[in-house]
Amino acid sequence: MSSSRGMTPTITGHTKVYGVVGDPVSHSLSPVLWNAAFRSLRIDAVYVPFHVRKERLPEAMKGLSSVGVQGVNVTLPHKQSASELCDTLLPPAEIIGAVNTVRFETSGVLAGANTDALGMCQLFSDVKIDGPVTLLGAGGAAKAILWSLSQRKATMIYWSNRTAIRLVCPMHFSDSLLQTVPWGSIPLKEAMVGSSLIINATSLGWRSEDTLPQLANVLGPQKTYIDLNYNPASRLLAAARASGAKVIDGIELLILQGAASFNFLTHLEPPLNAMRKSMKFLLLEERISG
Repeated sequence: MSSSRGMTPTITGHTKVYGVVGDPVSHSLSPVLWNAAFRSLRIDAVYVPFHVRKERLPEAMKGLSSVGVQGVNVTLPHKQSASELCDTLLPPAEIIGAVNTVRFETSGVLAGANTDALGMCQLFSDVKIDGPVTLLGAGGAAKAILWSLSQRKATMIYWSNRTAIRLVCPMHFSDSLLQTVPWGSIPLKEAMVGSSLIINATSLGWRSEDTLPQLANVLGPQKTYIDLNYNPASRLLAAARASGAKVIDGIELLILQGAASFNFLTHLEPPLNAMRKSMKFLLLEERISG
């Protein structure tokens, strides 16, 4: 494979294939991250996006395994459905009930892992959690965050989602530690006002026109705002930064979970420096072109 960042790698019959499955998936930066890692380690492999609709996920996973794909990352909206297709789940995926990485074993076994949770644990190690936390969203990533917060022994978590029926926690929390709050309600705004950390794990922000009125006037220099979204056009991220809050966007989690996924799928130590540099180059290019 070519070692030059801007050149297309040479694909042969020996090239190993990895990828990311999602709907949509064209926005994913994982191909940039992974292909930089392959180039750094001079591995004959390529990582590509696979657009798979929800109803086609079972046949897609079976087909990818059958044609020799080594493994895939799984993104919205498939993380929980993919866990049900796996033959084995590595901790803590079996507790969370969602996976973001699936390894296709030569035996035909699908092994699932949740490196979102592992990445969030690393992320939280650098975040001061000295008060209540508000978590927005109830998908696979949100449940990975709940598990990670349980490891940090958060004192209070307020949890809200646009579809309230999805607020089903796979772990045991007492009512004094986890409280569900109706979306768009006054109690949700009060919860965010009283929280030192606010986390957006919804799909809001991926489209440039998305807004989240609940965030208005609750963020400021005393708050930390984590958003799993890394769309540079996100109004939510722009508003959070303008408020003076400490903002952590999805790029850092992408790198941390990507490194854990790389190790799980390739059994190799991830070249973290090369992966970080690939994101810095990409963001610099976007600023220049913008």
